[in-house]
Formats: sequence, structure tokens, C-alpha cells
Amino acid sequence: MGSSIPHWAGVTAASRSGGKNLNLDRLGVQIKWITKSGMKWKDLDSSFECEIKKWPAPNYIFIHLGANDLVLMKSKELIENIKCSILRIKVFAPDIKIIWSDILPRPYGHGTLRSKLVEIARKRVNCAVRSFFKIEGQYIIRYPAIKASESNLFRHDGTHLSQVGTGIFLNNIQAAIETFVLGIAKVFPPDK
Repeated sequence: MGSSIPHWAGVTAASRSGGKNLNLDRLGVQIKWITKSGMKWKDLDSSFECEIKKWPAPNYIFIHLGANDLVLMKSKELIENIKCSILRIKVFAPDIKIIWSDILPRPYGHGTLRSKLVEIARKRVNCAVRSFFKIEGQYIIRYPAIKASESNLFRHDGTHLSQVGTGIFLNNIQAAIETFVLGIAKVFPPDK
């Protein structure tokens, strides 16, 4: 579930070898891409509740969300909202394994003149949520190869990933889900 980044990743995945299931069918993985352009954290709870009523509870839920909130609220408030949503999901569907997908860096802060402050907030949120997920025994995907300084990884708007960036994003997701399903690790790439 998430905003534009996973939306375009799902579109790209459908046209790649392995398709929208990222070649994970062999592990019994079926991926449903639930995205909304411009989605904010406040939209997650209602979107999740709507989906859980329509479909059986999935084994995993992948959440890539929060970037659109960084310019709208303080990082402490966003962290608390994330924690509350995760706990709410666990009440609704206790067997779901939740995957936190790190908020990606951006070449500049969309919607703000204070890009450096947004980057500090992004790092703070990712760090706090990763710690929370480790305590809760959930899953984490990081993207060390996606750096704001690598302009070829982003579209001209500086917000969305380019085809190259989307490819890296999808490759990380594919490898992470495989790692998680096979029980190899709960963090991808694994901590050194």
C-alpha cells in the first residue's frame, strides 16, 4: 500500500519479466498493488479497513508511505501516527506480517523551501519506525542504492523515481520479500 512510488512500481512490474508478482509466484506470493497518488498517512487506516473487508487478510502488508507527510507535520507526530496505525492493523488482523518500506530521499523537498529540514525529518522517521518494527518483530526494507545525489534515479520533478530508480526499488522489494518468505532475515538488506 502506498502513494505514487509504489503505484508506478506496480505499473512497471506488470511490464517486466515476472510481472506484477515480481517472479515470486514460485513461493506462492500473489501481490495486490493498492496505491493512491498523493496518499498520506491519514489515508492508510481507512484504505486498509476497506481492503480487509473486500479480501481475505493477506500474509504480508507492504507499506510505502509517509513522504507526502514530511512537509505537513512534525516528525514526532508522524512517528506516533505510524505506530498507532501499525498497532491498529495488528488488532484488525493479528496474523498479518507488516513490512515497513523506508521513506526514500528526494533531490529536493517537494512543497517546501526547507529541503534540509525535510531530509532530517525523513531520517528521523525511518530510524524511529525501524526501531519500533524491530521491537514488534515486523519486517523492514531499506534502499541504500537510492540516493538523492543520484539524479538519474529520479524524474525531472525530483519526487518520483525514474525507470532506473523504479527498477532498483522493485529489485529491492523482490529480494526482500523472498528473504522474508524464506525466513532468512527480517531486515533487507540485512544489517552488517
